[in-house]
Amino acid sequence: MTQPPLWPVLDDHGLHKVPLRFYWLLVLLLRPYICWVLVLTLPQAQRDMLALFYPRQTDFILACAVAAPLLLLIAALSQRKAKGYAGWRHIWRFGRGLMLTVATVDLLLTILHLPAQVMLDAPWRILSPVLLFIGCLWLLRSRTLRAVFAEWPEPDTSKSKS
Repeated sequence: MTQPPLWPVLDDHGLHKVPLRFYWLLVLLLRPYICWVLVLTLPQAQRDMLALFYPRQTDFILACAVAAPLLLLIAALSQRKAKGYAGWRHIWRFGRGLMLTVATVDLLLTILHLPAQVMLDAPWRILSPVLLFIGCLWLLRSRTLRAVFAEWPEPDTSKSKS
């Protein structure tokens, strides 16, 4: 009895597994939407928490607009299975470039909107640009991610006969 190879790690459909770092990068890039949902769940008295991350309303709207294409990528990810809708394959194939574009624009906007004395006033705001830069490097260099975005499951043609 032979053991299956340890690398590459495949999912139930025989495709490369989506790395956990991919999901963490999605969370980082979708932070305006996550903040929005968190603010909506807070009591009315604490709703100004959004101003902590986005001091101006235009910053928040711009961040949401930049991250909006990733919502399509999440929809395509949800269909990456044998019984999923094959039309999402086209969006999935361009997902790496889409993520890289969003991450790069997000990185530039985040750096441009940092306060002048960020290290004195709010040093925690430096974390986001650093993580975005690391995410951009990973998107550029990851071989596994290239393989993940190149694959799409074949439609499930096996019908159970009754």
